[in-house]
Amino acid sequence: MTGNADEKKSAKREMPLKERIRTLPESPGVYVFRNRQEKVIYVGKAVNLRSRVRSYFAKASDGRAFFELLRRDIADVSHVVTDTEKEALILECNLIKQFKPRYNVLLTDDASYICMRIDLNEEYPRVQLPSGRERALVSKAQRDGSSERNVLWFGPYASAGKARSTLRELNRIFPLRKCSNTQFSRRRRPCIQHQMGRCLGPCSGHVEKAEYNDVLEEAIMVLNGRYEKVKHLLTERMKRESKLMHFERAAEMRDRLMAIEATFEKQKMNVVGGVDRDIFGVYRDAKSIAIGVLFVRDGKLGELNSYHFDQQHFTPAEVFESFVEQFYIRQQRFIPQEVLVPFDIGSADALAEMLTEKRGRKVQVIHPRRGEKLRLVELAARNAEAAFRSRVSDAALVEDLLESLKEKLGLRRLPRRIECFDISNFQGHLAVGSMVSFRDGKPDKSHYRKFKIRTITQSDDFAMMREVLRRRYDPAKDEPRPDLTVVDGGKGQLSAAVKVFAELGIDDVDLVGLAKSKRKPARRGEGGAGAKKQTPERVFLPGRTDPVVLPQDSQEMYYLVRVRDEAHRFAISYHRLLRKKRQGYHPLDGIPGVGDVKKKRLLEEFGDYGSIREAGIEELQRVKGITAKDARAIHRHLGDRNHE
Repeated sequence: MTGNADEKKSAKREMPLKERIRTLPESPGVYVFRNRQEKVIYVGKAVNLRSRVRSYFAKASDGRAFFELLRRDIADVSHVVTDTEKEALILECNLIKQFKPRYNVLLTDDASYICMRIDLNEEYPRVQLPSGRERALVSKAQRDGSSERNVLWFGPYASAGKARSTLRELNRIFPLRKCSNTQFSRRRRPCIQHQMGRCLGPCSGHVEKAEYNDVLEEAIMVLNGRYEKVKHLLTERMKRESKLMHFERAAEMRDRLMAIEATFEKQKMNVVGGVDRDIFGVYRDAKSIAIGVLFVRDGKLGELNSYHFDQQHFTPAEVFESFVEQFYIRQQRFIPQEVLVPFDIGSADALAEMLTEKRGRKVQVIHPRRGEKLRLVELAARNAEAAFRSRVSDAALVEDLLESLKEKLGLRRLPRRIECFDISNFQGHLAVGSMVSFRDGKPDKSHYRKFKIRTITQSDDFAMMREVLRRRYDPAKDEPRPDLTVVDGGKGQLSAAVKVFAELGIDDVDLVGLAKSKRKPARRGEGGAGAKKQTPERVFLPGRTDPVVLPQDSQEMYYLVRVRDEAHRFAISYHRLLRKKRQGYHPLDGIPGVGDVKKKRLLEEFGDYGSIREAGIEELQRVKGITAKDARAIHRHLGDRNHE
């Protein structure tokens, strides 16, 4: 797809679509369908491009609704020829991720998955839980073909809470370093983690490299679920240290062994055979498809991950094939010896070839027909069904909540998708806007947006809100609109939003303003001198003078406040990021009584900001120069930052 763009467009206009399809090569590759607005609507791969693309238009096609639906939208087709089916598979996944076509099965972006990371390029590697931004950078590196070398990834985990819990247990059991590379390079004496027995102290030469690597190897085996192997290694080392009369070292290994058995191994169940496997199962109902994945490591079965998709006129086999390709190509993950799948997928050979190349050893993609492997696939399907039914139950509760919210606020549409806007600035400087999106009661972070205020220089929240709304709902962007738009604020912010909607001709979106609860002076007779009372959270509606006051402890009010608070958090975090970039801001800045000397002593003692944040008031007071008042102020300041 090279050459002059204008010449190509002209050639395409001259040659009818069906004529161009007849000229497609009979070779492996990827085809891309676009609509009349030149937007990508579908990406597919083929062993024979001409034959596959023609099947969408031929009268002898299988007649499924998807073909007819897609045909109505196709205005143009382009293609990329590849040497092999494996290359086509990889390119297809990358293009799906890039364009997010409406007719493709879309797997959530890598950045939303929670994984742990060990960078073996570091002198003393550590277990890390990358931030969303770091995961996004890794995802970009993968798309650009510059994926990191000698970096191990573990996961994904079902939630950030699960990942953090696992990391805490690892840090408790394995005394690997916790500090960042910058802190590690500057440190000259052991940190408090070493004093607590949670770090071997490589920064100050308290451990040999070989001993550190032994502990790292044990942690990696635990993260890969290889409990039997790590238990065997620890048992052998414990016996060896005992024979050498190194009883303290032997006791450390005994304690580590007991902690692994108590914390990790009990969470697993035995499965026949010691082969590492990923096992996929599928459950479907009339409208949706659920895919469950079971991870078997060293013959022990770990947790289930589940994914849910609308059918979108695809068969379960087509949904699954697209899913499993993206599952391995778009994410860094452990590659097992066997992948058990519930369907005979056409790309099985290409997928096995690609996984073998990534793993460095043979990988089989198997569709079992009988025996133990079929039983495992059926187990994955039952777990997918259980996760689906739990989700459906939650969905029923959400449906009731949204119906109630629609009724109590007099909305025209059921607020399945809500967008909420907030403004953050400091006296008009570094002003930003945020937009968060909730879909069916849950945050939809792929649709969050951040805005730098461009046209307003003074402190004018109403004007800033108008700018943000105009940019979000600009008709030229052709982006789907929500059912309900919420602005953070009262009558002023709502009036600003109403004007923008009128200017842009938006009349199919409900609009409300949510005013925060405030403390205001009480009226005479409602308390003593100086008494204050708390006003309720209020919902303002266009064309109504008085706000709607929902019961403050109701689910409807709780949901709206949750949406508003998320928009506020998102705006504050973006504003703080810009402030840090401009001022070199440090998390310990702004604490009364804590200057540069005390900050330096805190960092010398604890090693990093994260350890200071986790320390208790008594631990903080042990630092030279930190008084009880200072410790309380530090604890309160860092606690507030965690909840902003």
